[in-house]
Amino acid sequence: MLTLQELSDRAEIGDVLVREASAMDRSDWAAWEAQFTPDAFIDYTANDGARGSPAAVRAWLSAVLGRFTACQHLSSNHEISLDGDRATVRSMQHIGVRTETPEGSRVLFSGIWFRDEMVRTATGWRIATRIEELAWRHNFPGDFRPPEA
Repeated sequence: MLTLQELSDRAEIGDVLVREASAMDRSDWAAWEAQFTPDAFIDYTANDGARGSPAAVRAWLSAVLGRFTACQHLSSNHEISLDGDRATVRSMQHIGVRTETPEGSRVLFSGIWFRDEMVRTATGWRIATRIEELAWRHNFPGDFRPPEA
């Protein structure tokens, strides 16, 4: 049986993951970056993305998502393993984005997994390491390329 502290930790970790996804949808890059430790390491290279600090990845991510007229990041399937002030988390994001083409609107979908190492900080749980794994893409044009990382 989980303790009250473990239930609280799991809820707080889930909130971080949802805030991170929602911040991307709002293009609120300060809120997005605040979900990570300042020295966090992020690796999105499995999905043709950036690798580095939250600030470096933020610059790349804002350029990528700026190409779309709408986006939604659904964060779910949070598998959380607690170890005191540290946690290992595997979560899923189902992502839908809309882009405008000469032929009209096009909706693209992708599914990814995040493998996160999280730490409890003075301001709450934060992501210290994030590794992205691409599960699938649907309806992306064959010539789609994200900006250079």
